[in-house]
Amino acid sequence: MNGLVFKTYIRYVYWGTLVFHSLNKFVIRPWMLENNSPRFLVLFVNSVPNFLEAVIGTTVISGLLLFTRQRFPNSMNKFKENTLFLIAVMLAAVFVITQELKIHNLGGRNVYDPYDLIASLIGLIFIGTVLLRYGLIRARA
Repeated sequence: MNGLVFKTYIRYVYWGTLVFHSLNKFVIRPWMLENNSPRFLVLFVNSVPNFLEAVIGTTVISGLLLFTRQRFPNSMNKFKENTLFLIAVMLAAVFVITQELKIHNLGGRNVYDPYDLIASLIGLIFIGTVLLRYGLIRARA
């Protein structure tokens, strides 16, 4: 059985997310907080991790669902790729929304902030749209 071959843009999303998250956490956010930046920019840099969490979480769940479909074709082949993407978005939405509403604390320490919830929802909509339009894996030759 061959492994899944992810599309090139997914690699860019992962590396870009990692780099942007690190820059935001260690450079941009501290600088903005020290320099009394405008409130909307502070809200943005504080909510970016929630957007990125939704994007990465949804792509990971999508990959796991596609791997499961490949591994268990008899029971999972009835699910089309786009259906699996929608399921992944819904599962990720349940996780990030319940985390933001402090129903659980599985993602680490969490402080409720409506802007974080909005950033998470924007991330879910963004990656859901991207996955439905461009897919996640390359077709085999």
